[in-house]
Amino acid sequence: MSSIYLDNQRIPKTSPSFKIVLLVIVLASAALAIFFINQFKINQAEEKKDAKRAHEAAPVTVAQAKLETLPLEIRNVGNVEAFSVVNVIAQVGGQLTDVFFKQGQYVRKGDLLFQIDPRPYEALLAQAEANVARDKSQINSAQANLEKDMASSRQAQANLDKDLASQKYADVEVKRYISLVNEGAVSHEQSDQMKTNSETAEATVASDKAVLENANAVIDSDKAAVLTARANLRADQAAADNLRIQLGFTKIYSPVEGITGALNVYQGNVVRANDTTSLVVINQIQPIYVSCSVPEIYLPSLRTSIDEGTIKVNVRVDGDKKNTILGGTLSFIDNTVDKTTGTIRLRATFPNQSKLLWPGEFTDVIITLPGARPQVVIPSSAVVNDQQGQSVFVVRSDNTVELVTVQVDRTYGDNSIVNAGLKEGDTVVIDGQLKLLPGSAVTIVKSPIRPAS
Repeated sequence: MSSIYLDNQRIPKTSPSFKIVLLVIVLASAALAIFFINQFKINQAEEKKDAKRAHEAAPVTVAQAKLETLPLEIRNVGNVEAFSVVNVIAQVGGQLTDVFFKQGQYVRKGDLLFQIDPRPYEALLAQAEANVARDKSQINSAQANLEKDMASSRQAQANLDKDLASQKYADVEVKRYISLVNEGAVSHEQSDQMKTNSETAEATVASDKAVLENANAVIDSDKAAVLTARANLRADQAAADNLRIQLGFTKIYSPVEGITGALNVYQGNVVRANDTTSLVVINQIQPIYVSCSVPEIYLPSLRTSIDEGTIKVNVRVDGDKKNTILGGTLSFIDNTVDKTTGTIRLRATFPNQSKLLWPGEFTDVIITLPGARPQVVIPSSAVVNDQQGQSVFVVRSDNTVELVTVQVDRTYGDNSIVNAGLKEGDTVVIDGQLKLLPGSAVTIVKSPIRPAS
């Protein structure tokens, strides 16, 4: 090498720069050679280690793939809703004098909640009751007058009957005396006297009839007075009853058992009857609703399970198994599938005796339906998630393992249902997979493998 070119400039061999550049090139070549030699040794060591690991028997825990019919679990997020929401509204107006509960307090049906000033209604009721008493007195007076006038009418009728008899007798006497006059037995004066008596009796009868008619007219008037007094009594009694009801409305009782919300109107304020603003809202939480939506593909299974009575609904609060509430009843299936989401809304009812469920919170809803057919089942711990998807290590007859890709349909509890990749009786590794590679030898142990500390 007579010279070196650096940046298109020739460096003579005799130049000091030539020696420096040559030294750098030699050192770089040596370093590169050392790097490749070390990398080769590392690769060889890894290959030996992998080969050794492949031939070492790793302890594993296994299970058998079984053919079972597992229940179908539908899980989704649900929303807790109050069983009923009652807006407590005043039915009469007045000043709110007392509040008998604390905001957020649990109240029972029939508990006294509010008191509206009753004095105006008490005064009006007293006046209405006085009117009722007056009407009753007027009825008694009208009834007494009716009875008195009916007695007078009966007396007038008796007088008429007596005078009619007298008239009839006088008419007979007139006819008899006329005959006697013709026979010459009596004088004309005596016959005329009989005619006078008959006419007097006829006048008396006419007078009696007039008196009787007047008495009957008075009776009709008395009857009308009695009817009017009774009508007044009914009207005033209805007014009194209405005021008595309004007076009862001044005490407001809880119509349901539940939790009170925040007060909207405080003591001392004047409230109006049937105002749009409620005094307080009460949420009934025993029982309570939990609503959720599930894909429409489950609708036939849901309807069948409801008809057979085999459906189970549970909820889990805060994802904690300890807070799982059992025993829900599916009480409502919406009559329309939501076209935008392809889901249908369900509602379950829970007794909520522990009051763990609270209106507005979100929960995990677990709907359990009977399985339709037997399927291959393995413990969920056997499934390994990798870049290719889901796989399991299957132990072969020579105690080596094979990594098999599987298709998991769904899980139930600690088990997984496999649609493809396994058959009944296959032995799968459920513990110790971290030490395994395809083809690794294994030793089957019964107790779970604990990681080295």
